[in-house]
Amino acid sequence: MMDRVSPAGIAIGRQANLQSLQAQLARATAEMSSGRKSDPAREMGVGASLLYRLHDDIQQGGAIRNSTSLAGERMKTMQTAMTSVGKIFEDVSAQILQADALKQQSYETLAADTPDLLASISDLLNTDFQGQKVFGGTDSGNRPLRDIAKLPAQIQSMLEAAVNANAGAPLDAAGVAELMQDIEDAFAGPGSAFYSLYYGSSSTTGDTKPNMVRIGEGQTLAYDVRTDNAAFRDAFKALAMTSLLGKGGDMLSHDAKVALADRAGELMRGAQSGLTTLAGTLGTKQARLERLAEIQSRAVDAAAAQINDLEQADYYTLSDQISTMQIQLQATYSITAQLSKLSLVNYL
Repeated sequence: MMDRVSPAGIAIGRQANLQSLQAQLARATAEMSSGRKSDPAREMGVGASLLYRLHDDIQQGGAIRNSTSLAGERMKTMQTAMTSVGKIFEDVSAQILQADALKQQSYETLAADTPDLLASISDLLNTDFQGQKVFGGTDSGNRPLRDIAKLPAQIQSMLEAAVNANAGAPLDAAGVAELMQDIEDAFAGPGSAFYSLYYGSSSTTGDTKPNMVRIGEGQTLAYDVRTDNAAFRDAFKALAMTSLLGKGGDMLSHDAKVALADRAGELMRGAQSGLTTLAGTLGTKQARLERLAEIQSRAVDAAAAQINDLEQADYYTLSDQISTMQIQLQATYSITAQLSKLSLVNYL
């Protein structure tokens, strides 16, 4: 039993050395295979904070890039819908001007077109983007415009009430002026008929909670165009008035229809102007968002490049290390084999 011996301490030390070399060789081989350092932070020591910060910058930058991208697409959806709404406003303005020239027949045509015009505007202002209503403000889960098809019937009831108050006589220019004011009052601020009957969002233009998108560290960009904006309400007022132009002379005199058409034209032109301003403001924010997204993208790319430099394995250094460790392992194995052959006499 004693012709092959080796002190326990030496054997344990040699085994530990072998395991250490094997682990280092395995790590170096893995790094060479992947091209990445297995633990770059350990090698950097106190400088590892730079690596952590760069990774955090990429994470934050990616989140900002995603949010700005979504906000940009939402704005594009809004702009597309507003362009179509603006085309409707333009066509209605032209039709009202034509009606002023051709009078009765054109008045009836304009009144007949009003329900379809209201339906088209309603569809556009209830536009979705990823399941959210883009003109609903912060309450994007609900349809911001509802039941607007009932508007002509409501305005008809107001006309009938005005005629009854006029002892059943048709309204003249003076009488219809009061009716027009009532119509405009119906589309005034919160609490008016528009908000109680047709506006379905809890988020209004006058509140202090606009849609926000994060654009940087501690920076946000507010953007909003809501269905209750004054430009849209002016258009609804105008269409409410044009819906009455087809009524017979037993309810409206010719002068009353002229007054209605003139005021509707003014309101629709005001709606066009307001919509142009809205689109321009939103376009400015879109452009800023695009510039910020580009800057953010470059910053993320730069941080990724720095991380790559810090984490990339050095192929030539690793190759030398692997060669050296392989020689050391072979030497250790050889020595171990030789020692195992020594007799007690030779060992002593």
